[in-house]
Amino acid sequence: MAKTYLKCSAKARETNFGQVIKLGIKVDEFIAFARQHVNERGYVNLEIAPRKEVGPYGDTHSVSLDDYVKGSGKTAPSPAGYDHSAPVTDSDIPFMWVLPLLLAAHTVLA
Repeated sequence: MAKTYLKCSAKARETNFGQVIKLGIKVDEFIAFARQHVNERGYVNLEIAPRKEVGPYGDTHSVSLDDYVKGSGKTAPSPAGYDHSAPVTDSDIPFMWVLPLLLAAHTVLA
């Protein structure tokens, strides 16, 4: 099955605090994408992955729809050595910085 990509700019930058991925998304296009791909629980799950080659505008990563459905037979990726019995902490959640963006999008979509 072909991946569904979100039209956006995703560039990795090194900072004093480590690598940061900057996303640039047109609001109208993101809202349309979210409305089209919202799952039954009200979420749009995205995957941010490194590109094989840097894009013409300096994009180092791509953003695609994570269309995994529990019980579909597809194997969900699991980080090696992750302890699923331990409680989840902020450090376990990559891209925590995107939460305000998602909350803003939810407010607009509601």
